[in-house]
Amino acid sequence: MSIERWTAFVGVLLVILCTPGPDFAVVLRHSLEHPRRGARAAAGIVTGLAGHTAAAALGLSAVLAARPDVLTAIRLAGAAYLAWLGVQALRAAFRRAPAAAAQRARIPHPYRDGLATNLLNPKALLFFLGLIPQFVVPGPAMTAQLLLLAATTVVGSVLWWATVILVAARGRAALACSRVRRGVDGATGGALLAVALTVARG
Repeated sequence: MSIERWTAFVGVLLVILCTPGPDFAVVLRHSLEHPRRGARAAAGIVTGLAGHTAAAALGLSAVLAARPDVLTAIRLAGAAYLAWLGVQALRAAFRRAPAAAAQRARIPHPYRDGLATNLLNPKALLFFLGLIPQFVVPGPAMTAQLLLLAATTVVGSVLWWATVILVAARGRAALACSRVRRGVDGATGGALLAVALTVARG
């Protein structure tokens, strides 16, 4: 693989990673609770991303793409999970008492939330199925190229989520106000529900 082809892949990957979506909403919400929670959620997302990339590299995505019923089931499960996360965020946003605001409903497993949000997104699976082959040169070195692109995806994702968590950690003081935090939760919940509806519609 030439350096030009790899650089082009990195450019496309950066655009994908930096585009806000359900993964971003999940990491941001957990990061505002505590950087460690954000890191765990991001670790779950990176694990899911590695799974998608590996599946695309091994050709498993093509098998799933040929089974619309399986993809439909994954899509609906993902939409339901995103909707549940959105409802949890909205519940936290509408808690009025200061004491209740201080004891906002926490989702106990950030890693599981990040992993489920990413794995239950069939669009991510199909996207990598269509993306990765575009940057691979047919030949005896195909396996090495696929491994390079998979590793690049994981490393790029780690760096991106580390940046998001760092920015969120520095902004926690400004977001300590209960009204602001409720606003963030409300916006996050609304965004997750909107994404869940979009995913459910296919």
